[in-house]
Amino acid sequence: MKKPYFPLFTDISQKKILIVGAGKIAQRRVETLLEFADNIRVAAPQATDRIRQLHEEKRILWIQDSYRADLIKGADLVLAATDDPVCNEQVIEDCRMRGIPVNTSHKKELCDFYFPAIVRQGDLTIGISSGGCNHSEVKETRKKLERTLK
Repeated sequence: MKKPYFPLFTDISQKKILIVGAGKIAQRRVETLLEFADNIRVAAPQATDRIRQLHEEKRILWIQDSYRADLIKGADLVLAATDDPVCNEQVIEDCRMRGIPVNTSHKKELCDFYFPAIVRQGDLTIGISSGGCNHSEVKETRKKLERTLK
């Protein structure tokens, strides 16, 4: 049995984060990360209305282009969140060659880290993960915690 991932809370406020993809999953990642980071770039030819809005508000930078390896240059953290497994796996390969931690939305076995469900209240931050195994249980646990902490 593979050991579980260790939950690590770290300051990402000044980290350069790249999200490849700009659909619903990428949008959820962006909205969560905005609570913790200021330097978020999103690369995709098309984007959700919310991604476009965040770009127009200058809260993120949307690079309206398909993925290319040079986009990860200088990134501290990368999330591959496209609906194209081949593209996601290319992102992973490029990141691994450069020692950049990477997460992908399509295959948990390829992730260097998992993107947790997050509950925040004041100074309290709770991250919830099932090791990529049970997303519905994580979602339900997040909802229960939010109700409990209100």
